[in-house]
Amino acid sequence: MERQYLYYAIVTEAFPRVDEPALVCRRWVDAQGLVHEEAFTDEFKWEPEEVLTNIEAGRWTGEIHPITEEAGLRFEAIQYARVHRFDPTDGNYEYFKLVELGKTVLAIRTWISPQGHDLEETHTASGWLRSHVRSKLERDSMGGDLIPITQEEAESL
Repeated sequence: MERQYLYYAIVTEAFPRVDEPALVCRRWVDAQGLVHEEAFTDEFKWEPEEVLTNIEAGRWTGEIHPITEEAGLRFEAIQYARVHRFDPTDGNYEYFKLVELGKTVLAIRTWISPQGHDLEETHTASGWLRSHVRSKLERDSMGGDLIPITQEEAESL
């Protein structure tokens, strides 16, 4: 049986509009009749949360407004787009390793955003994170040389 979700916009003083809410939550009922609540998190996924219950009980502030499934899915898309608005239009990055005193120190990827910004990220155990390695090299506050590498090589460092 396919889950039937009911979607809700959470509005606050800072986000007072139902069409641009602070958060979107949803409820669904399982085969045993138990009600489940989920919120679309900053991890870009629906996760179990009790936001609706806490607002209804007066423990948290905010107003709950029923919305359509389409509005809930639009909220997902908008949140994802906000984070990825600076991604390269063509999806292509250039990869480099920073070599200092003959030793590979880190890997970066660079690109030009749709807005024309020259951006970079450093590869970490948590994934790619924004960085400023090239500007530090230019200012001599960091030493080493950037050497072009492949994506596979960068992600293995």
